[in-house]
Amino acid sequence: MIVLIDGDQIAYSAAFACEQEFKWDEDTWSLTSSEAELSSVIEGYIDKAHRDTGADEYRVALSSPNNFRVSLYPAYKGNRKARKPLGLKFCRQYLLDNHDAKLEDGFEADDLLGIWAADDYNKVIWAADKDFLTIPCNLFRDNKLQRISLREADKYLMIQTLTGDTIDNYKGAKGYGEKTAKKWLDINGYSWEAVEAAFLKAGHTKNEFETNAKLARILRSYEDIDWRPIYD
Repeated sequence: MIVLIDGDQIAYSAAFACEQEFKWDEDTWSLTSSEAELSSVIEGYIDKAHRDTGADEYRVALSSPNNFRVSLYPAYKGNRKARKPLGLKFCRQYLLDNHDAKLEDGFEADDLLGIWAADDYNKVIWAADKDFLTIPCNLFRDNKLQRISLREADKYLMIQTLTGDTIDNYKGAKGYGEKTAKKWLDINGYSWEAVEAAFLKAGHTKNEFETNAKLARILRSYEDIDWRPIYD
C-alpha cells in the first residue's frame, strides 16, 4: 500500500503548531519558530500517515504557487487574506529536500493526489479535506479509512458543485447548502442535468453552473484539466 500525503496540510499544521510568542520587554513581542521543532513535527505527521494506513511506501504532494483554476475564475481563493504561518516556507522546502515532495506548475496538491489515487485502490490518500470525497479512491480521513466508489465520488462532486466552497471562494447555487443539495438530487436524480436545473432555478446561467463544476472537480488525470460535465 502506498500512502499519498497532502503536503500542504502538514506544512501549514506544523508551521502553526511551532509558532511561539516571545515577550522581549514590557512593550515588545515577537513570534519565533525552531527549524528543529518544525522538522520534528513534520516527521511525526509522516510517521502518523504510515501508522494510520499501514502503508510501506509514501508520496507527498505540494501545491504550485500558480493555479489553473484562477484562469477559470479569478476570485478563486481570493478571500484568503490571513497571514501565512511563520516557518511555512521552511516546511515546504523541508518536504522537497527530505521527502521528495512533488509539485507541478499550475496544479494544487489536491490535484496531484487525485491523479495519483484515482481508481487505484492500492493507494490511499491521507488528508483532512472533504474535497477528496469527490475522488474514487481509498481515503483516510477523520480517523477512518473509506473506500469511495466512482458513483459515490461523482455524487459528492454534484453536491459540492451545488453547495460551493466558501474556503476556496466559489459560491455554488444560491440557497443550496449540503442538506438542500442532497434533497434536490434525491428527488430529481443524481445527474448533471439535475444540477444544471438547480442552478437555473436559482437564477444562475449555464456558464456559472459549468464553472462551479470545474472548480469543484479535483483532477483524476492530467487530461481532466479540460474537464466539463458531459450531459448534452
